[in-house]
Amino acid sequence: MRTAAALSIAVSVAGTGAMAYDPIVIARGWERVDAFDDGACSGEIGTNGRFYVISAAGFEPGERTFLTITNGDMRPIERPVRADGRGEWHDYYIPFRYNRGEGGDVTVTVSGESCVVPLGFTWSRAKGWEVPPPLVPR
Repeated sequence: MRTAAALSIAVSVAGTGAMAYDPIVIARGWERVDAFDDGACSGEIGTNGRFYVISAAGFEPGERTFLTITNGDMRPIERPVRADGRGEWHDYYIPFRYNRGEGGDVTVTVSGESCVVPLGFTWSRAKGWEVPPPLVPR
């Protein structure tokens, strides 16, 4: 139950364009971990190592689409989403598996009548600071 609630919080609709996160990727050093482009539809996933942004484009403006996210042996996230007025959609995702290992493979599909965008990535659990934060004695 906690896992389902946490996942529903982790996936929230952002409502901006599919490729609109590129300035964040470039300015903050986010890495693109997957991309799809079949000429009519496109999508990509970028990450800063902890958060992932999922983007898809090529839908009809306002088209009702369906999001499916799988993460290892967890129950898939399946929910309706809607493309914006430009036929684009994006959302953020924080992968985790409660009490289950160090990471895994995530698959993401955003599908509608006009388009299907398949994406995926492999993640690992963040280990904390790369450099220990300074400690201040009391």
